[in-house]
Amino acid sequence: MLCIEKFYLCEKSIYMKHLLIIWMTACLCGCAGKSINNEILQIDVNAEHSPIRLNLKDIADVTYIKLANNTNFLVRSRVLACSENYMLTKGGETGEILMFDREGQPVRKFSHYGNGPHEYNYITNLRVDEKRGEIYVHDIFSRKIVVYDLNGEYIRKFPSGDARFIYNFDDDAFLVYNTETNRVNADLKPYFSILSKNDGKILIKIDVPFSSEKKYDLAVTKQGDGGSFTYTAMHLPVVRNSEGYVLNELSSDTIYLYSYDKVLTPIMLRTPAISSMSVPTFLQYGIETSKYVFLTRISVDENNERNMFPETNWVYNKENGDINEYEIRNDDYPDAKIVLNSHLVNCDMQSGYGVSRFNAGELVEAYQEGKLYGELKHLASSLEDEDNDVLILYKFK
Repeated sequence: MLCIEKFYLCEKSIYMKHLLIIWMTACLCGCAGKSINNEILQIDVNAEHSPIRLNLKDIADVTYIKLANNTNFLVRSRVLACSENYMLTKGGETGEILMFDREGQPVRKFSHYGNGPHEYNYITNLRVDEKRGEIYVHDIFSRKIVVYDLNGEYIRKFPSGDARFIYNFDDDAFLVYNTETNRVNADLKPYFSILSKNDGKILIKIDVPFSSEKKYDLAVTKQGDGGSFTYTAMHLPVVRNSEGYVLNELSSDTIYLYSYDKVLTPIMLRTPAISSMSVPTFLQYGIETSKYVFLTRISVDENNERNMFPETNWVYNKENGDINEYEIRNDDYPDAKIVLNSHLVNCDMQSGYGVSRFNAGELVEAYQEGKLYGELKHLASSLEDEDNDVLILYKFK
């Protein structure tokens, strides 16, 4: 996903790797009570690994959910929020929010699109807390979170500050990734925090040590008519697992776990130090199962205008320590590409679950070409091109 922004580059000094480790260890001793040691998995982002093929049924139990067809419930986005009983997404009209149950049946829809005090003019993040009976609409451009009940009726609003992504942390708070709206031309050092669901106050600021004074991002700058243009790729810095949230900060060589007990612990170190690389290569932590951790290496190739941010998908086997490139085969749709990254859990799924989608038209074409099998083939046999999406619900083993 690419967008274009204007910005001006600036350069700052970099630190050598051995100084980085000393500095980061000292920071961790002060803020988390732990230091980097031999138990931290180190990943060389320049390494090459042999390919393996995995079968989806060995990684997850899969359920296909067809979002019911209804002229009043036309889905126009991926699932944005999930809870035990509900899935929320955007509808066909601007600002429209659709609620489905976990069987894919319509429950209700509402819209409070506008510039009024009880309204939003952009849906950046959408979260639901069934226990509190609340839906949270985060509008990054208005810098606010508007709260509605499960019927879509207004409750309250509060400022969101520099929040870019919000996730349910517990009954009373969000875990938030904070950065300025303009990711590239921004002076604010990104940080994570715990934000009150009641009034938006920052309860805890989580400082992830950076690799250097420089802030890194998935960005390529091009000179053109009218000035400098920057292409940026989607970066999802938070991944939920059974113990808490994994924090993927691009400017840090270390990937951390922030536990539900509010302890920050380093769990993975990427090498070489990003500050030592002329062209940065990033490592992103994705889905974790009982046996595997799925990782994504993201490079930057400014000369490849068709794919400026090429990705390599790796899997780490926790049982034997092997790292491989991977392909995952879904026996119901062998031609489908499956990547187990943070996009699958960005809708704030409960731990151990993920969700993605198939476009109905894609499935109809695959069915007509004889590329589908099993339950998915049966489901696609009754689809029309303009039907709502079919969701894939993963329960990871």
